[in-house]
Amino acid sequence: MKTKYFYWLLAFVVLVADQGTKAWATARLKPVGMIEVWPDYFRFSYALNRGVAFSLFADMEFNIKWVLAAISVLAAAMVVHYLVRTPATLRRRCWSLALLLAGILGNLVDRIRLGEVVDFIELHWREQYTFPTFNIADSAICIGAFLLALELLREERAAQLAAPSVSPAPERGAAGSAE
Repeated sequence: MKTKYFYWLLAFVVLVADQGTKAWATARLKPVGMIEVWPDYFRFSYALNRGVAFSLFADMEFNIKWVLAAISVLAAAMVVHYLVRTPATLRRRCWSLALLLAGILGNLVDRIRLGEVVDFIELHWREQYTFPTFNIADSAICIGAFLLALELLREERAAQLAAPSVSPAPERGAAGSAE
């Protein structure tokens, strides 16, 4: 694949899926609060998050909406910059950047439109452990970040293996004379 159209399309499709599922969650889940999908493990549960991942900063009295929106705009701009500059042959990196971009933009749209992010996917183990509620955009960000980390680690490992090993120079006697 010589062009990056696929990756821009991927970002767009994930963004549309994120916004579509959030619209569904708002229309269908908000009135009922929760739908149990797989008892003891998985449910849809409507939640709004003013903060960032895992509801960090959600309880701040300061209206953090525009601060988080500005950070998201900067992050999206950086991802776009790197996606434009990354060769299409680096497929794993392009996949990761497309997913990151879609996730950042998905949550940014909510933050600008609603002042908070719609979350609705909840994984839990019985009622003993509940993972923080999340959405498609959050999933895209996590998967994209994981793929990018793998790619960077792989590149670092390849660079280490490609670098010539430096062996120490043989020791010589005093004043460089041979014995």
